Amino acid sequence: MSGETTAAATADEGPEDAAADAGAQGAAANGGRAAGDRPVLEAVHVTKHFPVRGGLPRRGGTRRVVHAVDDVSLSLYAGRITALVGESGSGKSTLARLLAQLYPLTSGEVRLHGKRVQAMRGKAFREHVRTVQLILQDPFASFNPVASIAGTLKRAVALHHPGKRGRERIAIIDDLLTQINLTPPRQFTEKFPHELSGGQLQRISIARALAADPEVFLADEPVSSLDVSIRLGILNLLRRLTEERNAAMLYVTHDIASARYFAADTAVMYAGQVVETGPSEAVTQQAAHPYTQLLIASAPDPSRAGGDRVRDIGQPPSLIDPPAGCRFHPRCPYAMERCKTDVPKSFEISAGHAAKCWLYADDPEARAKRADNAQIVADLTAPTASS
Repeated sequence: MSGETTAAATADEGPEDAAADAGAQGAAANGGRAAGDRPVLEAVHVTKHFPVRGGLPRRGGTRRVVHAVDDVSLSLYAGRITALVGESGSGKSTLARLLAQLYPLTSGEVRLHGKRVQAMRGKAFREHVRTVQLILQDPFASFNPVASIAGTLKRAVALHHPGKRGRERIAIIDDLLTQINLTPPRQFTEKFPHELSGGQLQRISIARALAADPEVFLADEPVSSLDVSIRLGILNLLRRLTEERNAAMLYVTHDIASARYFAADTAVMYAGQVVETGPSEAVTQQAAHPYTQLLIASAPDPSRAGGDRVRDIGQPPSLIDPPAGCRFHPRCPYAMERCKTDVPKSFEISAGHAAKCWLYADDPEARAKRADNAQIVADLTAPTASS
């Protein structure tokens, strides 16, 4: 199991190179995308409700549902990584599966190159998955335990390269494993999933996705189940493949710190809704929404100066009966009366950076609450005296 830290690890960038490259990517986030660029894949006012099984119906006979995703819009661009951040249960993985056409939409649209996608089955679905590939969180659960790695990859190659046979398929598999830095390929193809480490198996998950030559990767917490020492190599690999192939990537994570260093853009999701979007550097260093501030404060950072922490005064809401108005208001120390009744609109904080929060309304109460919040935000990013 220690083989993950040998050839595969050394073939990727080191931590210093990764931080430098990612920092440059984040710094260019405001102007790195040309105004005329069109998204490869986008969710447009997407909503997904799951019916609740059992229990008593609501008064009036209306069906009870889980509001997993509500009115979410998100765009993915070629050559760029977008992070989708939020705590467990916020709807991140559901949104990724909606983009992959694994769930039917309740309302809204998924668009590929500007065209509406309706590809739940048959030929249309096969065409969609050739363009959009999902990389799952747990590599051990995503493989057939009684199939060898060669057998798994041969099936992927047969699906996406139906004209290839025999040695041609083997050559494609060898090339896929070389791209993910598992060499020599024959050392891995005859093994079974349980014979590989988590990092090696996640690399093979990536190779399986590469077999389709996709334009979009949907990486659903691809490193959360891996050892900390292995995560950097996998993230470096994903970023290199995104850049070399000019592909778009959605990076789903609960770790907002990794989003800052890995992704050009970040969207923050809470209780089924996106509450803040923008360049990763702006979202993490000038966090506007109190929930984003709470996520940053919860991430360990020894360089952070002392000061008042962002207070969390409640619990995540029920998605069967979500709160009216802003869904974060029961946990927000800056909540106002309007937060309990009115859904906040999107306020522009800076170029490309927006938050759905009534703190940024132009009225005396909001300005006073915003001033109270300003010092807390400053403490989140202020370095300690020794640094």
